[in-house]
Amino acid sequence: MFSLVMRAHTSHQFDEDLGRLKDALLLMGGMIESMLKEANAALINNDATIASKVIDRDNQLDQMEKKVDELAIQILAIRQPAAVDLRFVTASMKICTDLERMGDIIVNICERVIELSLLKQLKPYHDLPKMMELTANMISKSIDAFIRESPEIASEVLKSDDEIDHYFRFIYEELLEMMKKDPEAVERGMKLTFIAKHLERMADHATNIAEQVVFTVKGLDIRHSGHPSPTP
Repeated sequence: MFSLVMRAHTSHQFDEDLGRLKDALLLMGGMIESMLKEANAALINNDATIASKVIDRDNQLDQMEKKVDELAIQILAIRQPAAVDLRFVTASMKICTDLERMGDIIVNICERVIELSLLKQLKPYHDLPKMMELTANMISKSIDAFIRESPEIASEVLKSDDEIDHYFRFIYEELLEMMKKDPEAVERGMKLTFIAKHLERMADHATNIAEQVVFTVKGLDIRHSGHPSPTP
């Protein structure tokens, strides 16, 4: 569950503006978590109806993205923030883009789930749901790290990315072997591989958010640096 922290400013209105920006990002993050949870249920239950409902929610997420951008631009224009506040607002816009792209990825996952619902299930789903749960946890922690301005929580997200990569390699290799042994398994195996790849990409976006936390709080750009520890 996300928590909200605030810095005190001489302008009460400035605090309120930042609070609205944080609330909007929290709402987006919560919707992403909810959509991914429903996508997971759709996969496990082979339920195209649930998957379709998730896809229908993407438009609402797009509208949230517009609201975050409008709030951030308004703060930049009117409040002219500096230092950590400036980094917070600009990072908010980047994080908003990451969240919106996560929504697009969830739509792609649900489209594969709908296609799979028309086919005989290839195998019991164990690792993919676990991968989805871990990805959702990374997303939750990354947003919480940003709202709390916590490099410590961000560091946990960065470490989790390796576990997601491990899941992807394991799932990919298992499905590849199944497809080699049974040509009829190729269509289903490829769709499941796409879902795993989509989840890996979502984890990358969560990692992007965690990197923005380190930049916001410490002024350090750790992108493309192998993720050295952002904490002392």
